[in-house]
Amino acid sequence: MAKFDRFQTARFAGVCCIGVLLLVSCAIAQQQTLGSIVGHVRVERGGSPPERILITLEFRGAAIQTSYTDSQGSYGFHSLPPNPYYVVIDDDHYQPERREAAIPPNNLSPTVFEDFTLVPRANVPSVVTLPDKQAGANSNMTDIREYAAKFPKPAVKEFKKGVNSDQDGNKDEAIKHYAKAVQIAPDFYQARNNLGSDYLSKSDFPGAKTQFSEAIRSNQSDSAGYFNLSNVCMLMGELAEARNYLDEGMRRDPESALGLFLLGSLDFKTGKLPEAEQALRKAILLNRTMVQARLQLVNLLLQLGKKDSAIAELHDFVSTFPDNSFSPQAKQLLKRLEASAQPGAAAH
Repeated sequence: MAKFDRFQTARFAGVCCIGVLLLVSCAIAQQQTLGSIVGHVRVERGGSPPERILITLEFRGAAIQTSYTDSQGSYGFHSLPPNPYYVVIDDDHYQPERREAAIPPNNLSPTVFEDFTLVPRANVPSVVTLPDKQAGANSNMTDIREYAAKFPKPAVKEFKKGVNSDQDGNKDEAIKHYAKAVQIAPDFYQARNNLGSDYLSKSDFPGAKTQFSEAIRSNQSDSAGYFNLSNVCMLMGELAEARNYLDEGMRRDPESALGLFLLGSLDFKTGKLPEAEQALRKAILLNRTMVQARLQLVNLLLQLGKKDSAIAELHDFVSTFPDNSFSPQAKQLLKRLEASAQPGAAAH
């Protein structure tokens, strides 16, 4: 199974929906006050999780957005209208969490902070760090020593300060330190990647794109940098560029579940529905726990008119993930689809 480095892959705000579940539009009235929900995820008696954690944003009982934590455990949802939301974590390795996060009205650029300390589930094997993890996936002294062999000491010092600021949830301060690090050492790939990730968390897409572009210039063999760029371009509506960068990433890592999910999402967005189905199915085969790929596949099958296949996928989903936060909505949709499939049922 292809694996990818948490540190090298920035979070991406993928919107997952199934059937009649709520789909959030990116076009929000300009006069409306928009806010953000951001936070940091830690593990009890430990630091940042060794794997990227899926965070779900719910509104009125429906999942409307998902986001992964970055290498320091940070996450963010942005451009949200004032409303009461719930931030949900439902990971196989930790006790579930669900917290209300309300964005108040009549507040300039409101930001709500929700930090989580995850408690490992009982009788679940410990999470194993990916064997292909690059140096710098976390801010331990071994990583810093490895950087010191490649980059000037002042750059490494600023990078370490940036990592510490990220862990404290201070993105603005982290950005300042990463920027100083790359000013001193322009080829400092890890600092470029973290700087791009922090820009992305603040919805500064041009800034993120610049840093990820510089990151792949410094390390052209890394597939994750191309996936980062593809994701940013999709968020900016630059679909042709997104395709080019995604192709480069897939050429370097054709068995990446993340890459295949992005490929399926891009094909879906551009109307290449059969290709999207193929990519999403392969992503699921490579990573059976990639919930958003499964739900995206259901949505695609419904658009293709493959109701029976969508029903089969929903049955598999609710049986595989009975405690997942998406399961109640999946069960409702499944019930509705099966009822409409009965003889004599009114067409919907």
